[in-house]
Amino acid sequence: FLCSSVLRYDVFDVYGVLWRVVSEHSENLCEHTEPLDSNMTSTFKALYISGEARTKSIQLSLKISEPSNVESNPGHTWATFNSAPILAIAKRSTTTSKKSTWIVSGKPVSLFHRIHAQTLSTKYMTMEHGTLSASKDAWSAFNMQIVLPATDTLSTGQLHPITHCCSIILTDTCSGISSPPLIVTKVSKGTACQNDGSPVNQMEKIALRRVNPDGTRRYLSTPRLASAGREDNLQLSATGSSEQGESYALLFQPPHTRHRVENGVQIEVDDLDDHLCWTIVGISKLQYTFFDARALNDSSPHMPITPFPTLSRSPAYCEIRNTLELTGNLSYADPTTGERLLLDIYIGSLGPLPTCTHQGRGATGTTVAVVQMPSIEEVVRALEKDTAMAAEGSSLPLLFIRPTDSVGYRMGPTIGLLHQALRVL
Repeated sequence: FLCSSVLRYDVFDVYGVLWRVVSEHSENLCEHTEPLDSNMTSTFKALYISGEARTKSIQLSLKISEPSNVESNPGHTWATFNSAPILAIAKRSTTTSKKSTWIVSGKPVSLFHRIHAQTLSTKYMTMEHGTLSASKDAWSAFNMQIVLPATDTLSTGQLHPITHCCSIILTDTCSGISSPPLIVTKVSKGTACQNDGSPVNQMEKIALRRVNPDGTRRYLSTPRLASAGREDNLQLSATGSSEQGESYALLFQPPHTRHRVENGVQIEVDDLDDHLCWTIVGISKLQYTFFDARALNDSSPHMPITPFPTLSRSPAYCEIRNTLELTGNLSYADPTTGERLLLDIYIGSLGPLPTCTHQGRGATGTTVAVVQMPSIEEVVRALEKDTAMAAEGSSLPLLFIRPTDSVGYRMGPTIGLLHQALRVL
């Protein structure tokens, strides 16, 4: 598992971060604790799950606490985040029919390689100073996008798997820097397969090929095993260097070639050493955002900021009554009485809006809130205050604010039918 957590909030002290891996049966498989550094970042690259823990999926639970010098008196915990279920993959799929294991265009991936399958030799692909690099200690998330001829287009609303022999571009999700077009190449028994169009699967070993104008083939590789005079440096930025601590700039290197006869025809094939091959895995990214709605706090929240409010279905707008129906977890526990209270609901800066509630059916804690929407005149005035939003024709965000300490939560620019509701208004 490759995991990286980032927390940023200027006025907070350094906190401890506890990662917990939970099975699909809610069993606690392992824990890992790591402090936040001066950049408010906590990073670790491996979570070990024993072979006895048989599970199809796992969930990551992240707990963030105030520092404590006494083990028996742990610091105040103010956030616990749980991920969506993550598919547990021990090895790559031997079939291409499992769509759940396909690598999909536009989704983030990570790439790493090992020499002779030795874990200690693992190097991860990362972006350093504008240069694609290999590192023992850091990794980057890359969006893998299919490159099509100008006459072709991908249909929207569908998942498009990355296939062997297709041309792709890797884009670093943080810096936005992209690689040149690369051809995804299937590797079978150390040999490059030139004409395989099957989908690429999780944990599969691939090579990334570039074809030069003269027809010669080069493969993306680390420079440690490069032969003198055979290196073709991949320099994406003038600020990059070939060696930076434990990171090394990637190179394009030629393969070992040989000839063999297939169907009576002699063809040239590429034999690929381990340093020319990469293992590819998909990445799950989770992002939580909260804010101080009234700028009243100068320290960390005294109450836990989690769980975040959630909507279990799209908002439903009633044009006749000018109301918006919201269903989900929309309450918080009163710090004094423990009573469940409804969060204040805003549409942009308009609020708190009049709301009546009743208990929803199904999941425990589900609330149905019927919100009285503002008049059209109020909505127009609120939109005009934000000229950029008005120019783009956007609607106002849906906000939930905890009145006891003004901690606020934003539900994107709009959600589902909220677009329709505000258009009607």
